[in-house]
Amino acid sequence: ADGVKYYNEQKGKNVKLLGWNKDAQDGSFTGDFEKQDVGKQLTQNFLDQGADIVMPVAGPVGKGAGAALSEAKDAGKDVKLIWVDSDGYLTAPDYKDIMLSSVMKQMGDAVETVVKEDKEGKFSNTPYVGTLANEGVQLAPFHDLESQVPAELKTELEQIKKDIVDGKLKVESAASPKA
Repeated sequence: ADGVKYYNEQKGKNVKLLGWNKDAQDGSFTGDFEKQDVGKQLTQNFLDQGADIVMPVAGPVGKGAGAALSEAKDAGKDVKLIWVDSDGYLTAPDYKDIMLSSVMKQMGDAVETVVKEDKEGKFSNTPYVGTLANEGVQLAPFHDLESQVPAELKTELEQIKKDIVDGKLKVESAASPKA
Protein backbone atom coordinates (compact mmCIF):
# COMPACT_ATOMS: atom_id res chain seq x y z
CA ALA A 1 0.00 0.00 0.00
CA ASP A 2 2.81 2.39 0.88
CA GLY A 3 4.63 1.55 -2.34
CA VAL A 4 1.59 2.24 -4.51
CA LYS A 5 0.95 5.51 -2.66
CA TYR A 6 4.61 6.53 -3.03
CA TYR A 7 4.62 5.68 -6.74
CA ASN A 8 1.46 7.68 -7.37
CA GLU A 9 2.86 10.70 -5.51
CA GLN A 10 6.25 10.56 -7.24
CA LYS A 11 4.95 9.89 -10.73
CA GLY A 12 1.65 11.78 -10.66
CA LYS A 13 -0.20 8.55 -11.43
CA ASN A 14 -3.33 6.90 -10.10
CA VAL A 15 -2.41 3.23 -9.77
CA LYS A 16 -5.07 1.36 -7.80
CA LEU A 17 -4.31 -1.20 -5.11
CA LEU A 18 -6.73 -4.11 -5.00
CA GLY A 19 -7.01 -6.68 -2.23
CA TRP A 20 -5.69 -4.70 0.74
CA ASN A 21 -6.97 -1.72 2.72
CA LYS A 22 -4.14 -0.45 4.90
CA ASP A 23 -6.34 1.80 7.03
CA ALA A 24 -8.78 -1.01 7.82
CA GLN A 25 -5.99 -3.63 7.95
CA ASP A 26 -8.23 -5.88 5.91
CA GLY A 27 -8.16 -7.42 2.49
CA SER A 28 -8.77 -10.40 0.27
CA PHE A 29 -7.86 -13.73 1.84
CA THR A 30 -8.16 -17.35 0.76
CA GLY A 31 -8.44 -18.75 4.30
CA ASP A 32 -5.32 -20.91 4.09
CA PHE A 33 -2.14 -21.34 2.07
CA GLU A 34 -3.23 -24.43 0.13
CA LYS A 35 -6.39 -23.69 -1.91
CA GLN A 36 -4.95 -22.93 -5.34
CA ASP A 37 -8.43 -22.86 -6.91
CA VAL A 38 -9.44 -20.05 -4.53
CA GLY A 39 -6.21 -18.19 -5.36
CA LYS A 40 -7.01 -18.56 -9.05
CA GLN A 41 -10.55 -17.24 -8.59
CA LEU A 42 -9.40 -14.33 -6.44
CA THR A 43 -6.81 -13.41 -9.09
CA GLN A 44 -9.43 -13.67 -11.82
CA ASN A 45 -11.58 -11.25 -9.82
CA PHE A 46 -8.62 -8.82 -9.69
CA LEU A 47 -8.05 -9.23 -13.44
CA ASP A 48 -11.74 -8.50 -14.04
CA GLN A 49 -11.21 -5.25 -12.09
CA GLY A 50 -8.30 -4.28 -14.35
CA ALA A 51 -5.29 -5.63 -12.45
CA ASP A 52 -2.21 -6.17 -14.57
CA ILE A 53 0.29 -7.06 -11.82
CA VAL A 54 -0.63 -9.49 -9.05
CA MET A 55 1.40 -10.25 -5.94
CA PRO A 56 -0.16 -13.22 -4.17
CA VAL A 57 1.16 -13.26 -0.62
CA ALA A 58 -0.11 -16.76 -0.21
CA GLY A 59 2.49 -19.52 -0.35
CA PRO A 60 1.27 -22.38 -2.59
CA VAL A 61 -2.01 -20.50 -3.24
CA GLY A 62 0.18 -18.28 -5.42
CA LYS A 63 0.25 -21.08 -7.99
CA GLY A 64 -3.47 -20.51 -8.49
CA ALA A 65 -2.73 -16.83 -9.10
CA GLY A 66 0.00 -17.84 -11.54
CA ALA A 67 -2.42 -20.09 -13.41
CA ALA A 68 -4.98 -17.29 -13.76
CA LEU A 69 -2.31 -14.87 -14.97
CA SER A 70 -0.92 -17.41 -17.45
CA GLU A 71 -4.40 -17.89 -18.90
CA ALA A 72 -4.82 -14.11 -19.15
CA LYS A 73 -1.45 -13.83 -20.93
CA ASP A 74 -2.46 -16.61 -23.33
CA ALA A 75 -5.62 -14.59 -24.04
CA GLY A 76 -3.45 -11.62 -25.05
CA LYS A 77 -3.34 -9.60 -21.83
CA ASP A 78 -0.11 -7.99 -20.64
CA VAL A 79 0.04 -9.27 -17.06
CA LYS A 80 2.85 -9.89 -14.61
CA LEU A 81 3.38 -11.82 -11.39
CA ILE A 82 5.40 -10.80 -8.35
CA TRP A 83 6.14 -13.89 -6.27
CA VAL A 84 6.78 -13.93 -2.52
CA ASP A 85 8.99 -15.74 -0.02
CA SER A 86 11.45 -17.21 -2.53
CA ASP A 87 12.66 -16.37 -6.02
CA GLY A 88 9.62 -17.59 -7.93
CA TYR A 89 11.60 -17.76 -11.16
CA LEU A 90 13.41 -20.70 -9.56
CA THR A 91 10.68 -22.14 -7.31
CA ALA A 92 7.63 -21.64 -9.57
CA PRO A 93 9.21 -22.03 -13.03
CA ASP A 94 5.87 -22.66 -14.74
CA TYR A 95 5.32 -18.90 -14.51
CA LYS A 96 8.77 -17.68 -15.66
CA ASP A 97 7.34 -15.89 -18.67
CA ILE A 98 5.17 -13.62 -16.49
CA MET A 99 7.48 -13.40 -13.44
CA LEU A 100 8.45 -9.77 -12.97
CA SER A 101 10.33 -10.35 -9.70
CA SER A 102 9.90 -11.76 -6.20
CA VAL A 103 9.94 -10.34 -2.71
CA MET A 104 12.17 -12.84 -0.97
CA LYS A 105 12.47 -13.77 2.67
CA GLN A 106 16.09 -14.73 3.17
CA MET A 107 15.37 -17.50 5.68
CA GLY A 108 18.81 -19.03 5.22
CA ASP A 109 20.39 -15.78 6.38
CA ALA A 110 18.08 -15.70 9.41
CA VAL A 111 18.99 -19.24 10.43
CA GLU A 112 22.68 -18.56 9.88
CA THR A 113 22.53 -15.40 12.01
CA VAL A 114 20.77 -17.17 14.89
CA VAL A 115 23.16 -20.16 14.82
CA LYS A 116 26.20 -17.88 14.63
CA GLU A 117 24.96 -15.76 17.55
CA ASP A 118 24.30 -18.90 19.59
CA LYS A 119 27.78 -20.27 18.84
CA GLU A 120 29.29 -16.95 19.94
CA GLY A 121 27.27 -17.05 23.18
CA LYS A 122 25.17 -14.08 22.05
CA PHE A 123 21.90 -15.94 21.51
CA SER A 124 18.79 -14.03 22.43
CA ASN A 125 15.16 -15.02 22.25
CA THR A 126 14.40 -11.68 20.60
CA PRO A 127 12.61 -12.48 17.35
CA TYR A 128 14.70 -12.11 14.20
CA VAL A 129 12.99 -9.67 11.83
CA GLY A 130 14.25 -9.64 8.28
CA THR A 131 14.65 -6.14 6.90
CA LEU A 132 16.29 -4.45 3.94
CA ALA A 133 19.02 -3.24 6.31
CA ASN A 134 19.98 -6.75 7.48
CA GLU A 135 19.21 -8.23 4.03
CA GLY A 136 16.56 -10.46 5.56
CA VAL A 137 14.28 -9.42 2.71
CA GLN A 138 15.31 -8.70 -0.85
CA LEU A 139 13.96 -8.16 -4.32
CA ALA A 140 14.84 -10.98 -6.71
CA PRO A 141 16.42 -10.34 -10.10
CA PHE A 142 14.11 -9.60 -13.03
CA HIS A 143 15.55 -12.64 -14.87
CA ASP A 144 14.00 -12.93 -18.37
CA LEU A 145 12.29 -9.55 -18.02
CA GLU A 146 15.58 -7.79 -17.12
CA SER A 147 15.78 -6.06 -20.50
CA GLN A 148 12.23 -4.72 -20.13
CA VAL A 149 12.99 -2.90 -16.85
CA PRO A 150 14.58 0.46 -17.66
CA ALA A 151 17.96 1.26 -16.07
CA GLU A 152 16.45 4.43 -14.63
CA LEU A 153 13.84 2.38 -12.77
CA LYS A 154 16.50 0.03 -11.40
CA THR A 155 18.42 3.08 -10.13
CA GLU A 156 15.22 4.43 -8.54
CA LEU A 157 14.63 1.08 -6.81
CA GLU A 158 18.15 1.12 -5.37
CA GLN A 159 17.61 4.68 -4.09
CA ILE A 160 14.27 3.73 -2.54
CA LYS A 161 15.93 0.75 -0.82
CA LYS A 162 18.67 3.06 0.52
CA ASP A 163 16.09 5.60 1.70
CA ILE A 164 14.14 2.90 3.53
CA VAL A 165 17.29 1.55 5.17
CA ASP A 166 18.41 5.08 6.13
CA GLY A 167 14.96 5.87 7.55
CA LYS A 168 14.31 8.70 5.10
CA LEU A 169 11.36 6.73 3.70
CA LYS A 170 9.01 5.06 6.16
CA VAL A 171 7.13 1.87 5.36
CA GLU A 172 4.82 1.14 8.27
CA SER A 173 1.80 -0.96 9.01
CA ALA A 174 -0.01 -1.89 12.19
CA ALA A 175 0.31 -5.54 11.09
CA SER A 176 4.09 -5.39 10.61
CA PRO A 177 6.55 -6.46 13.28
CA LYS A 178 8.94 -3.80 14.46
CA ALA A 179 12.62 -4.41 13.75
